[in-house]
Amino acid sequence: MPDYLVVLQGAWIVRNVKTVKDAMNIAVAEAGKRLHPDLDFVEIDVGVTQCPKCGENLKSVFLVANTALVGLIFEMKVFNAQSREHAIRIAKAELGKRLQRVPLEVVDVVELE
Repeated sequence: MPDYLVVLQGAWIVRNVKTVKDAMNIAVAEAGKRLHPDLDFVEIDVGVTQCPKCGENLKSVFLVANTALVGLIFEMKVFNAQSREHAIRIAKAELGKRLQRVPLEVVDVVELE
């Protein structure tokens, strides 16, 4: 059975924050606390969004009134999955258990050799 790298994105809310940099750091740290030590193999990073006007890549952070919405990227290796869809279900189930009330969406699935 093949192994897969499943990449999911999630929307993380950070309250009482003054700067975009602080919002990114807090979001990654809070997500890490929920996932570790059980899922310490999941990579967490801030996502990027392309500007519709200029095409430049920007960090996925929106800060208004000391509240930020941070788009996080979760990369998880899934071993011995029966199919691509099975790998997605496994990743969503494992992350979803620990990241309750965090919407998750599939960004990419790559079969590993």
